[in-house]
Amino acid sequence: MAADPTIWILSRGRKGDLDQMLALARATGWPFEVKTLRFAGPEVPVLAKLLLKEKLSPPWPDLVLCAEASPSVIARAIKSASGGTTRIVCLGRPAGTPDAFDRVITTAQYRIPAAPNVVELAMPLAEATEAMAGTAAGPIALLVGGPAFPDLLDAAAAENLAADALAHAAGNQSTLDVMTSPRTPTAAVAVLQRRITAPHRLSIFGLGENRYRTALSEASEIVVTSDSVSMVADALASGKPVSIYPLPQALNAKWKLGSWLYRTAVEMRQPLMAPVRRLFDAGVIEVAPDRRKLFQRLVAEGRLVWFGEAAPTPQPGAAQRDLARAVQSLRELFA
Repeated sequence: MAADPTIWILSRGRKGDLDQMLALARATGWPFEVKTLRFAGPEVPVLAKLLLKEKLSPPWPDLVLCAEASPSVIARAIKSASGGTTRIVCLGRPAGTPDAFDRVITTAQYRIPAAPNVVELAMPLAEATEAMAGTAAGPIALLVGGPAFPDLLDAAAAENLAADALAHAAGNQSTLDVMTSPRTPTAAVAVLQRRITAPHRLSIFGLGENRYRTALSEASEIVVTSDSVSMVADALASGKPVSIYPLPQALNAKWKLGSWLYRTAVEMRQPLMAPVRRLFDAGVIEVAPDRRKLFQRLVAEGRLVWFGEAAPTPQPGAAQRDLARAVQSLRELFA
């Protein structure tokens, strides 16, 4: 019997991306190793090979998993160094064209055109779990992220968030269990400390016990701010009703121009935009992810709702189906 494929996970340490790659690697049952990448200076994907502080060396693995732009460049370099024997799989969107990868496992916010090597899932990967316990009388969990372009979370946005969440809890004769994250800014935390008082509960990341999983388990429903795809994945994996609280956005001229260029050059493939398409394919320019596209797909599938809408019926097993589809796409590479 042939040995199972070996896996390298290339990580820059971002928890959301690493959690997804770990979930996928564990679900395969194949042996894996995490390689933490460190780069000198600011992130410049096209210079990633030169900026990598600690070079990787053979024996090369059978499969490389990566996420983010710079690690995707290193994955391509490993495939080349292995003589093409190492398969490379990117979660999310790689730097440059997806054509260089054996698989790109993505979701709608990355706007990658359909292709034989592209697998678009309904939601990001999360560990396969049973629906968590909880009762209709449980609190409403509010998971608060932080500013993530183009979503804003400043003091003013936090005031609106607190007021809307408190009104929602009162209307449902419930209480709030509010969790901040490592990205929640100090100004927003100060607002929440002032507004979220007994009988409601506020847990600030880094202070005291980490109650994140406990809050998900005990909640009757979960509200997640629109900046965090990974927290939405965790919420959906809990089997509870989930809604998205849309934070205000700053759609500046750069975002609008980048989105228009990507739509016309890559998605529509307008002939006159071929030079621009080559810049996207080379990773010289990139388009910002559009998380609202992902949420719109999940709303259309009935997996979640926008904040204030009637709670959706949970779909037990939906997260496991996405994970199973991703695992199957890897197994096909070694069939």
